[in-house]
Amino acid sequence: MSAPTPPARRYDFLRTPRWLGLIAVMVAFAVACVFLGRWQWHRYESRHAESLQVGAVYDAAPVPLADVLTGTGVPPGDQWRPVTMTGHYVPGGTVVLRNRPADGQAAGHLVTPFVAGLGDGREVVVVVDRGWLPAGQVEETGSALPQPPGGEVTVTGRLRAPEAPVDRQRPHGQIYTITPPEVLASAAEVTDVSDVAGLPLMDGYVLGAAEQPPADVALGTYSRPSYNWGLNLSYTIQWGLFGVAALGAVVVLARREAAERAGRGPVRRVTRAELEEDLEVSEQLRAAARGLPAAPPRGGAGGGRPELLVMPTPAELPSADDADEQR
Repeated sequence: MSAPTPPARRYDFLRTPRWLGLIAVMVAFAVACVFLGRWQWHRYESRHAESLQVGAVYDAAPVPLADVLTGTGVPPGDQWRPVTMTGHYVPGGTVVLRNRPADGQAAGHLVTPFVAGLGDGREVVVVVDRGWLPAGQVEETGSALPQPPGGEVTVTGRLRAPEAPVDRQRPHGQIYTITPPEVLASAAEVTDVSDVAGLPLMDGYVLGAAEQPPADVALGTYSRPSYNWGLNLSYTIQWGLFGVAALGAVVVLARREAAERAGRGPVRRVTRAELEEDLEVSEQLRAAARGLPAAPPRGGAGGGRPELLVMPTPAELPSADDADEQR
């Protein structure tokens, strides 16, 4: 009997090009899973924090704009906070925010500069996203668009931080993002904005919810934001499991090949019909060794349901020496 293969030599095949390539691919995949999992984790943390912040202020009672503003900026903790402001819209200054779906359909948002009083004689220009209309109804520009109410208006809405500008040529009287300077520049293409040119501009905007008095044309309103941070957490866990599975697959495959190389591979499973056929062959070999006529084929093997059985090993089959001894 040969001595058992030492463990160190048993896995020598891991140094072959085929296995080195497989290991490299699996390790690279596992590393990619780590980075993807970290990315999803950061997204989970960000969305979860935003969800908590919105939940803390969304249902609060509206407060005057002057009580919230820090200079001309929107404090991070006051995102989505309801505010009220009184003043007047810039006449004819409505522009269209393009390619911004609302309620699951293509829409155009009507955005208008608003001159708000701060209660101490100071005024500030605030960009207001008044609402939306289906995309097919906002193809016009300037005064052809539905206009806000004239004169003194009280607006109730929610504070939002400014959006990042895009380096893209915009159509006349339209915008791609709500960036206050860009909104004023677009409004200047459709109306005279010289009266507000010297006023401070709020670094942010208000997502409109109500106007008093109301406008002649009612616009679509905006629903509460949702943050599906649970999905990001689920993706984080999944990427981690994928990485572990890739490394585990290398271990399983290596152990299996080592067992096969040592002659201790997995046992093949066969059906009862296959086993009976092998037994018939075995009986015929025994009969031939004894000089007896071959036995007739067995019947009834094909009528029942096949069952998985263990294939007999070569040691269990009769040899010619066994036949000689039985003579």
